[in-house]
Amino acid sequence: MKTKTFLVPFAAFLAVLLIGLVSSAEVSTTGMTTSFNDVVLTSVPTMAGITGETVPVRVTFAATKDAEDVKVKVWVDGFRDDVEASTRRFSVISGSTYSKLLSLTIPSDLKQLSKNFTLQVSISNGEDTTTAHYNVRVQRDDYTSDVLSVDFNSKVSAGETFPVTVVAKNVGMQEFSDGYVIVSIPSLGIATRAYLGDLVAIENCSDDCNKDDTTQKIVYLKVPESATAGLYEMVVKVYNKDSVNTISRTISVEDSVSTSLIATVKSQDMKIGETKKYDLIIVNSGKGIKVYNIQTVSGKDLSVSAPTVVTVSSDSSTTIPITVTALDDIELGVHTFSVNVNGQVATFNANVVAGSKNMSTSVIALTAILVVIFVVLLIVLLVLITRKDKQPQQVETSYY
Repeated sequence: MKTKTFLVPFAAFLAVLLIGLVSSAEVSTTGMTTSFNDVVLTSVPTMAGITGETVPVRVTFAATKDAEDVKVKVWVDGFRDDVEASTRRFSVISGSTYSKLLSLTIPSDLKQLSKNFTLQVSISNGEDTTTAHYNVRVQRDDYTSDVLSVDFNSKVSAGETFPVTVVAKNVGMQEFSDGYVIVSIPSLGIATRAYLGDLVAIENCSDDCNKDDTTQKIVYLKVPESATAGLYEMVVKVYNKDSVNTISRTISVEDSVSTSLIATVKSQDMKIGETKKYDLIIVNSGKGIKVYNIQTVSGKDLSVSAPTVVTVSSDSSTTIPITVTALDDIELGVHTFSVNVNGQVATFNANVVAGSKNMSTSVIALTAILVVIFVVLLIVLLVLITRKDKQPQQVETSYY
């Protein structure tokens, strides 16, 4: 009996405990409604979002008990990048109704013309959570484009002309006709425009479907000589008569290049074992004296040497000799070598032809001997001719 008497209150305590756990896990809100683009959502996907748009999502609910640190979060699954938004933490009071406005930016990389997605909504304070989900339909905009990539050298110099490669894609439902791209640096007052042509919507194409929905264009910008070193905003705009898509990138402009390399001769013929000299002029057009570190780069068949360090005053130049020898085991043909001067590279060619240095010397010596013999013979011939021209003198005889 004592055991039964003990078990009865224990069971009652356990039941109360379980009831407490269940009640603490109950949701703390009621009557939640969600509007997507100002349309109240239901279980039927009646509302469509457009790619590239920022859509307002309003969540309204009534609190059934007091709570702190409440957050409202909305998100859409199924895109390549996260599409979500949440509020800051706030407190709710039982019996009060709250309305929170959030924004979701729908990506423009929808592969299909339209697709159903699930919009998730949660109201939580870390302990209690109310969730809901709705089916929403997302479709492409009729006329729009996307800049897939912008490739360029992130560091350029004042006075330099540099290329910018832009890849554009039609991400609309209709053809993107007569598109253009403009690349500009507004603060420097420079811009270049190129024609993109027509880009079809392959998934919705019914005529002339052999065209592409993506194209690549290279445009060139010239930085003014007077440009101040610093960071600049580069703007890329892809547009046609129906739509405009603009993105920006950051580019660094450095002081103008004050060093020039001038090769007097860039290619020479040489024989096996022969040594030739190339001259490289280093021009310092900067305002101060500069020290240049010089490195030569060549294959195993050439021996290339040059001064390792030279100093050039401002607004002046110097000529450095580059000595090149074709080694004995070199193959006939063109061999390339280069000279690196503080990061700038000058490239040269050595065209190795048949013959050797010793053969060349012998030919030169033989030629000299033949020239000497020819001169001697020429002198002898002239002497003989001179003697022949002299007639013997006649002696006049007188008779008395």
